[in-house]
Amino acid sequence: MKEKIYIPVKIEDNKITIDSEATKKMNNNKGKKIILNILSQDFTSMNIDKQNEILLKLKSVIKRYKIFGIKITAKPSSLNKEKFKVLKKNKVKELEIYIDSSNDYILKNIKADYNFEEAKKIIKKIKSYRFNLNINIVIGLPESTLADDLNTVRECIKLRPIQIRLIPCVYNYNEVLNELYEHNEFEPLSEVQLIERIKEILNYIEQAKVENIVIGEDDQTIYGMSVNKFRDLLEGDIWYEKIVDDIKSFNVKVKEVEIEANPEDTKAIKGVEDKNLIQLRDVYDVELKIVNNEKIHKGNYKIKILKTYTDFLDDEDN
Repeated sequence: MKEKIYIPVKIEDNKITIDSEATKKMNNNKGKKIILNILSQDFTSMNIDKQNEILLKLKSVIKRYKIFGIKITAKPSSLNKEKFKVLKKNKVKELEIYIDSSNDYILKNIKADYNFEEAKKIIKKIKSYRFNLNINIVIGLPESTLADDLNTVRECIKLRPIQIRLIPCVYNYNEVLNELYEHNEFEPLSEVQLIERIKEILNYIEQAKVENIVIGEDDQTIYGMSVNKFRDLLEGDIWYEKIVDDIKSFNVKVKEVEIEANPEDTKAIKGVEDKNLIQLRDVYDVELKIVNNEKIHKGNYKIKILKTYTDFLDDEDN
């Protein structure tokens, strides 16, 4: 299967912008499936003539660079038969749909203009037109518990998307939530609570064998940090829990352990600013050494004891 490369496309006043780095990727697309990703939270809410105009302009880019197709983002309420036909005719291959929650009470509370049953009907239409489906779920909406968020994920997995995006909800996620927050009607989850909740959800998704998971939106800021830093914190926490579980499973008190892993995982194993190394030393009195091994698949690892507490005492005596 060809590797997919998504090229961000900005639309401002009908002007299409693709930056120079993205253009280089399009020029070097041999053996890759290039998809133009229109950066708009709800492309299909635009006037249909404007949609058609933009998509027609992109057709020349598609032809010039031999691009596979286009990806757009939409809300369930902004899609209908007429728009599906326009999208299909103009090389749109993927639709990323916002299903903030499967709980209609929560949707009503955030003034969503659709309910979950309506969203499911639209998704059936998406499938019938043979678009690839991506689903965006918002985690930590007003009055949404872990059980609510897990249920939304469960229901969305049943819709068989090719990708699920989990969006951490903070007070400024949209105007409605900002207004609720300003009127003390919404207390968002803290950074730590968000990470813990998403970890629980990722654990469920992993068991459900959903492969393509994205955390946050690429231009999102979460409590003053970029979404990339939030992703790093989350990934580091996940690795820390794995390592601690392994250390606790040993029948001896360990002083030093070694993890052999893919070089791409080294940063996450250490944690943001070496947080994991420091915590292991301070909380468990364990030193962690990392050995890079490109033959080990990303996400996998081998762990072994280098030194136990008894070995450490023997070295001191000598």
